[in-house]
Amino acid sequence: MRSKKKMLADSAYSVSGLVFMNAVLQLAVYPIWERRLGAEALGDILYLISLMSVFAVSMGVSVGYARMRKSVSAKTRNTPYMVILACASLVALDVAFLVSMLGGVELDLAETLLLGLLMCATMWRYYADVEYKLYLNYKRFFIYYSLIGVGYLVGLLLFYITELWLLALLVGELFGLLYVLLRGRIFIIDDEPFTPELDFAAKLSLTFFGAEVLSTFIFNADRIILRSLIGSEAVADYYVASLFGKTAALLTVPLSGVVIGYLAKYKGVLSHKLMNMITAGAGIGIFLGSAACTFASNIFIPIIYPDRLDAVKAYFVSANLSQILYFASNVITVILLRFARSKYQLYVNAAYAVAFVLICIPCAIFGGLRAFCIGLALTCLIRFLFAAGLGYYTVFLKKQNL
Repeated sequence: MRSKKKMLADSAYSVSGLVFMNAVLQLAVYPIWERRLGAEALGDILYLISLMSVFAVSMGVSVGYARMRKSVSAKTRNTPYMVILACASLVALDVAFLVSMLGGVELDLAETLLLGLLMCATMWRYYADVEYKLYLNYKRFFIYYSLIGVGYLVGLLLFYITELWLLALLVGELFGLLYVLLRGRIFIIDDEPFTPELDFAAKLSLTFFGAEVLSTFIFNADRIILRSLIGSEAVADYYVASLFGKTAALLTVPLSGVVIGYLAKYKGVLSHKLMNMITAGAGIGIFLGSAACTFASNIFIPIIYPDRLDAVKAYFVSANLSQILYFASNVITVILLRFARSKYQLYVNAAYAVAFVLICIPCAIFGGLRAFCIGLALTCLIRFLFAAGLGYYTVFLKKQNL
């Protein structure tokens, strides 16, 4: 009973921190960008953030997953993972220049350099929360994400002075990293930096990166496809319509961290009964989450984005449903990460990618934003069912081997 209460408390700390950080983004940073720069500029910014996230978020999360996976069987060292991130930072700078040249949004040299720095900081920040997953310290996890939110507010003041939107995000990421650097342990350099663990960590990080980059691309593909096929305002409209669902989907990261942290200590197996409980809980969560996000959209979007209400209110149900389905399938995929083969995560994302290409792109081309929203909801449903199916298949294989 005590462990269940602690897990609930940890989940509350984890979610609360991320909710605060995202509340700052959704209620302060993005609306101010829209009012100061316009809907089309906001669409371009969201598009650039999506392109940046495909590499930066994927790499940061993957290195963190690799360390957590290694921690199941042995004590991990700091430096191997820092070496991987340092090498990835050099790649991130190159990616920033590619985005500047080929992304379709005009950036000057200062903005390109800031984009590269933001990619590096974002990557390290996503990895840095492994500090709290390893030691199950979710009170500091809450402080960590809260400080990032405070940093975004400080950065927003710099945006007012400089008109550089990238500063609003960069300052927030640096606030979080500084906290871990001063109060954490994962950035302390080991006496022996190059150990056999480096080779293992690099290979495992790349394996997870292959799955995660596909997942992150698909999570952000709505913005990328909409801007490419319809235009920048469609990106802004879809973002506003799916605002609360997208925020809920972002909770996957801290909740997954809590789940992974406890599953790393769990010595049992995935049973048919447990899988039924997971699926039933996910189904209930999808219904309640979609209803809550749609209700919140009708209440708060007229306040936050009054100028966009008429353009987006028809998409509230389908846009929020797709994000909640995505969130639910991510939680199941994280559970598979502990009990099933690592490549199952890649299978889930590959199936989703195929469904996305076959359903969402034709919908956007021939039916516009309305058809795209419906197509994305269907695609996310396919992803959820496929992930749950792999869970049951894992249970079946274990029974066959008994």
